[in-house]
Amino acid sequence: MKKCPECGNPSYDGAPVCGNCGYTFPKPKVTPPKKEDIFQEKPRLEKKTDDNKGILTIIKEKKLVIGIILFITLIVICGIVLMGTHNNNGGNSNSVIHSNDLVEYKESDFSFNYPSTWEQVNRSDQEHPDAVFFQNKENVTIEYYNITSSASSLKDITQQRITHAQESGDYVELVDTITLDGRNSSNMLLENANGDYTRYVSMFSDGKLYVFKITGSSEKSLTSEDIENTLNSADIA
Repeated sequence: MKKCPECGNPSYDGAPVCGNCGYTFPKPKVTPPKKEDIFQEKPRLEKKTDDNKGILTIIKEKKLVIGIILFITLIVICGIVLMGTHNNNGGNSNSVIHSNDLVEYKESDFSFNYPSTWEQVNRSDQEHPDAVFFQNKENVTIEYYNITSSASSLKDITQQRITHAQESGDYVELVDTITLDGRNSSNMLLENANGDYTRYVSMFSDGKLYVFKITGSSEKSLTSEDIENTLNSADIA
Protein backbone atom coordinates (compact mmCIF):
# COMPACT_ATOMS: atom_id res chain seq x y z
CA MET A 1 0.00 0.00 0.00
CA LYS A 2 1.05 3.54 -0.64
CA LYS A 3 -0.31 6.93 0.57
CA CYS A 4 -1.28 9.89 -1.62
CA PRO A 5 1.14 12.77 -0.93
CA GLU A 6 -1.74 15.24 -1.35
CA CYS A 7 -4.53 13.90 0.85
CA GLY A 8 -2.91 11.00 2.60
CA ASN A 9 -5.52 8.55 1.32
CA PRO A 10 -4.12 5.01 1.11
CA SER A 11 -4.02 3.37 -2.31
CA TYR A 12 -2.73 0.03 -3.60
CA ASP A 13 0.81 -0.01 -4.93
CA GLY A 14 -0.09 -0.26 -8.60
CA ALA A 15 -2.82 2.49 -8.60
CA PRO A 16 -2.13 5.18 -11.25
CA VAL A 17 -4.17 7.91 -9.45
CA CYS A 18 -5.45 8.61 -5.96
CA GLY A 19 -9.06 7.45 -5.58
CA ASN A 20 -9.84 10.32 -3.14
CA CYS A 21 -8.33 13.44 -4.73
CA GLY A 22 -7.34 12.28 -8.17
CA TYR A 23 -3.59 12.80 -7.69
CA THR A 24 -1.59 11.16 -10.40
CA PHE A 25 1.06 8.99 -8.96
CA PRO A 26 4.46 9.19 -10.78
CA LYS A 27 5.40 6.14 -12.74
CA PRO A 28 8.04 4.04 -10.99
CA LYS A 29 11.49 4.01 -12.57
CA VAL A 30 12.26 0.68 -14.12
CA THR A 31 15.92 -0.27 -13.98
CA PRO A 32 16.83 -2.71 -16.72
CA PRO A 33 18.60 -5.80 -15.50
CA LYS A 34 22.35 -5.74 -15.88
CA LYS A 35 23.47 -7.80 -18.85
CA GLU A 36 26.66 -9.74 -18.79
CA ASP A 37 28.71 -9.81 -21.95
CA ILE A 38 29.73 -13.39 -22.32
CA PHE A 39 32.34 -12.33 -24.83
CA GLN A 40 34.18 -10.33 -22.19
CA GLU A 41 34.66 -13.33 -19.99
CA LYS A 42 38.26 -14.37 -19.87
CA PRO A 43 38.89 -17.99 -20.78
CA ARG A 44 39.96 -20.19 -17.98
CA LEU A 45 43.40 -21.72 -18.46
CA GLU A 46 43.90 -25.18 -17.12
CA LYS A 47 47.36 -26.26 -16.23
CA LYS A 48 48.48 -29.17 -18.38
CA THR A 49 49.64 -32.22 -16.58
CA ASP A 50 52.36 -34.64 -17.68
CA ASP A 51 49.69 -37.07 -18.86
CA ASN A 52 48.42 -34.56 -21.44
CA LYS A 53 51.77 -33.85 -23.13
CA GLY A 54 51.68 -33.82 -26.91
CA ILE A 55 53.58 -36.23 -29.12
CA LEU A 56 56.07 -33.56 -30.19
CA THR A 57 56.81 -32.69 -26.57
CA ILE A 58 57.44 -36.34 -25.74
CA ILE A 59 59.71 -36.76 -28.77
CA LYS A 60 61.74 -33.69 -27.79
CA GLU A 61 62.16 -34.96 -24.26
CA LYS A 62 63.03 -38.48 -25.41
CA LYS A 63 65.30 -37.50 -28.31
CA LEU A 64 68.39 -38.82 -26.52
CA VAL A 65 66.84 -42.25 -26.07
CA ILE A 66 65.64 -42.30 -29.69
CA GLY A 67 69.11 -41.30 -30.86
CA ILE A 68 70.71 -44.15 -28.93
CA ILE A 69 68.24 -46.67 -30.38
CA LEU A 70 68.93 -45.46 -33.94
CA PHE A 71 72.69 -45.65 -33.34
CA ILE A 72 72.48 -49.24 -32.06
CA THR A 73 70.28 -50.21 -35.03
CA LEU A 74 72.85 -48.74 -37.43
CA ILE A 75 75.67 -50.72 -35.78
CA VAL A 76 73.68 -53.97 -36.08
CA ILE A 77 72.98 -53.36 -39.79
CA CYS A 78 76.65 -52.59 -40.49
CA GLY A 79 77.68 -55.76 -38.64
CA ILE A 80 75.36 -57.88 -40.76
CA VAL A 81 76.74 -56.34 -43.97
CA LEU A 82 80.34 -56.88 -42.87
CA MET A 83 79.69 -60.50 -41.88
CA GLY A 84 78.08 -61.14 -45.23
CA THR A 85 81.11 -59.69 -47.00
CA HIS A 86 83.45 -61.85 -44.93
CA ASN A 87 81.46 -64.98 -45.61
CA ASN A 88 81.63 -64.22 -49.31
CA ASN A 89 85.42 -64.50 -49.02
CA GLY A 90 86.65 -61.45 -50.82
CA GLY A 91 83.49 -60.78 -52.80
CA ASN A 92 83.68 -63.75 -55.16
CA SER A 93 80.58 -63.41 -57.33
CA ASN A 94 80.14 -67.22 -57.40
CA SER A 95 80.03 -67.54 -53.60
CA VAL A 96 76.82 -66.94 -51.70
CA ILE A 97 75.95 -67.44 -48.04
CA HIS A 98 74.38 -70.88 -47.66
CA SER A 99 74.00 -71.09 -43.88
CA ASN A 100 75.69 -69.91 -40.70
CA ASP A 101 78.59 -72.34 -41.25
CA LEU A 102 78.69 -72.95 -44.99
CA VAL A 103 79.12 -70.91 -48.14
CA GLU A 104 77.92 -72.12 -51.52
CA TYR A 105 80.16 -71.84 -54.57
CA LYS A 106 78.06 -72.06 -57.71
CA GLU A 107 78.69 -71.73 -61.42
CA SER A 108 76.50 -72.60 -64.37
CA ASP A 109 76.45 -76.40 -63.99
CA PHE A 110 78.47 -77.15 -60.85
CA SER A 111 78.32 -76.26 -57.16
CA PHE A 112 79.77 -77.21 -53.79
CA ASN A 113 79.58 -76.00 -50.19
CA TYR A 114 82.65 -75.01 -48.22
CA PRO A 115 83.08 -73.84 -44.59
CA SER A 116 82.81 -70.13 -43.91
CA THR A 117 86.14 -70.43 -42.07
CA TRP A 118 87.90 -71.06 -45.38
CA GLU A 119 89.56 -68.02 -46.87
CA GLN A 120 89.62 -67.39 -50.57
CA VAL A 121 93.24 -66.64 -51.49
CA ASN A 122 94.88 -65.04 -54.48
CA ARG A 123 96.82 -67.75 -56.28
CA SER A 124 97.36 -68.55 -59.94
CA ASP A 125 97.49 -71.64 -62.10
CA GLN A 126 99.01 -71.04 -65.53
CA GLU A 127 97.41 -74.15 -66.99
CA HIS A 128 94.00 -73.26 -65.53
CA PRO A 129 93.63 -69.45 -65.36
CA ASP A 130 90.01 -69.63 -64.19
CA ALA A 131 90.84 -71.70 -61.11
CA VAL A 132 89.72 -70.52 -57.67
CA PHE A 133 91.74 -71.11 -54.49
CA PHE A 134 90.75 -71.54 -50.86
CA GLN A 135 92.80 -72.11 -47.71
CA ASN A 136 91.58 -73.74 -44.50
CA LYS A 137 92.83 -73.35 -40.93
CA GLU A 138 95.45 -76.07 -41.44
CA ASN A 139 96.96 -74.01 -44.28
CA VAL A 140 95.84 -76.60 -46.82
CA THR A 141 95.20 -75.09 -50.25
CA ILE A 142 92.11 -76.28 -52.11
CA GLU A 143 92.09 -75.40 -55.80
CA TYR A 144 89.05 -75.94 -58.00
CA TYR A 145 88.88 -75.74 -61.79
CA ASN A 146 87.02 -77.29 -64.70
CA ILE A 147 88.10 -77.93 -68.28
CA THR A 148 86.72 -79.46 -71.43
CA SER A 149 88.42 -82.79 -72.02
CA SER A 150 88.71 -84.92 -75.14
CA ALA A 151 89.21 -88.05 -73.03
CA SER A 152 86.69 -90.81 -73.50
CA SER A 153 86.49 -91.85 -69.84
CA LEU A 154 87.59 -91.00 -66.32
CA LYS A 155 89.98 -93.98 -66.45
CA ASP A 156 91.89 -92.38 -69.34
CA ILE A 157 92.12 -89.08 -67.44
CA THR A 158 93.48 -90.86 -64.36
CA GLN A 159 96.11 -92.70 -66.41
CA GLN A 160 97.25 -89.44 -68.00
CA ARG A 161 97.68 -87.88 -64.57
CA ILE A 162 99.71 -90.85 -63.30
CA THR A 163 102.03 -90.59 -66.28
CA HIS A 164 102.49 -86.84 -65.78
CA ALA A 165 103.22 -87.31 -62.05
CA GLN A 166 105.88 -89.93 -62.68
CA GLU A 167 107.54 -87.75 -65.31
CA SER A 168 107.63 -84.88 -62.77
CA GLY A 169 109.31 -87.03 -60.10
CA ASP A 170 106.21 -87.34 -57.90
CA TYR A 171 105.40 -90.59 -56.13
CA VAL A 172 101.91 -92.02 -56.54
CA GLU A 173 100.69 -92.99 -53.05
CA LEU A 174 97.10 -93.90 -53.84
CA VAL A 175 94.72 -94.25 -56.76
CA ASP A 176 91.15 -95.34 -56.15
CA THR A 177 87.54 -94.65 -57.10
CA ILE A 178 85.10 -92.83 -54.83
CA THR A 179 81.47 -91.84 -55.28
CA LEU A 180 80.51 -88.16 -55.47
CA ASP A 181 77.11 -86.87 -56.52
CA GLY A 182 76.09 -90.47 -57.21
CA ARG A 183 78.78 -91.02 -59.85
CA ASN A 184 82.24 -92.58 -59.94
CA SER A 185 85.06 -90.11 -59.29
CA SER A 186 88.83 -90.45 -59.31
CA ASN A 187 90.82 -90.00 -56.08
CA MET A 188 94.61 -89.79 -56.37
CA LEU A 189 97.25 -88.99 -53.75
CA LEU A 190 100.79 -87.93 -54.69
CA GLU A 191 103.93 -87.30 -52.66
CA ASN A 192 105.61 -84.45 -54.46
CA ALA A 193 109.33 -84.23 -55.11
CA ASN A 194 109.56 -81.24 -52.73
CA GLY A 195 108.08 -83.22 -49.82
CA ASP A 196 104.53 -81.82 -49.96
CA TYR A 197 101.44 -83.85 -50.79
CA THR A 198 98.86 -83.28 -53.52
CA ARG A 199 95.47 -84.89 -53.83
CA TYR A 200 93.45 -84.84 -57.06
CA VAL A 201 89.72 -85.54 -56.90
CA SER A 202 88.13 -85.52 -60.37
CA MET A 203 84.59 -85.80 -61.67
CA PHE A 204 83.85 -86.33 -65.36
CA SER A 205 80.56 -85.72 -67.19
CA ASP A 206 79.64 -85.05 -70.84
CA GLY A 207 83.19 -84.23 -71.89
CA LYS A 208 83.80 -81.85 -68.99
CA LEU A 209 86.27 -82.49 -66.17
CA TYR A 210 85.73 -80.99 -62.69
CA VAL A 211 88.85 -81.12 -60.50
CA PHE A 212 89.72 -80.43 -56.86
CA LYS A 213 93.48 -80.11 -56.40
CA ILE A 214 94.33 -80.20 -52.69
CA THR A 215 97.85 -79.41 -51.48
CA GLY A 216 99.31 -79.62 -47.97
CA SER A 217 102.31 -80.55 -45.86
CA SER A 218 100.98 -83.93 -44.70
CA GLU A 219 98.91 -86.75 -46.10
CA LYS A 220 96.44 -86.58 -43.20
CA SER A 221 95.74 -82.88 -43.70
CA LEU A 222 94.36 -83.59 -47.19
CA THR A 223 91.61 -85.84 -45.84
CA SER A 224 90.30 -83.70 -42.96
CA GLU A 225 86.59 -83.62 -42.17
CA ASP A 226 85.98 -80.16 -43.66
CA ILE A 227 87.59 -81.19 -46.95
CA GLU A 228 85.65 -84.47 -47.14
CA ASN A 229 82.38 -82.62 -46.45
CA THR A 230 83.15 -80.15 -49.23
CA LEU A 231 83.90 -82.95 -51.71
CA ASN A 232 80.71 -84.79 -50.77
CA SER A 233 78.66 -81.64 -51.42
CA ALA A 234 79.86 -81.41 -55.05
CA ASP A 235 76.97 -81.42 -57.48
CA ILE A 236 76.87 -81.50 -61.27
CA ALA A 237 73.58 -80.06 -62.56
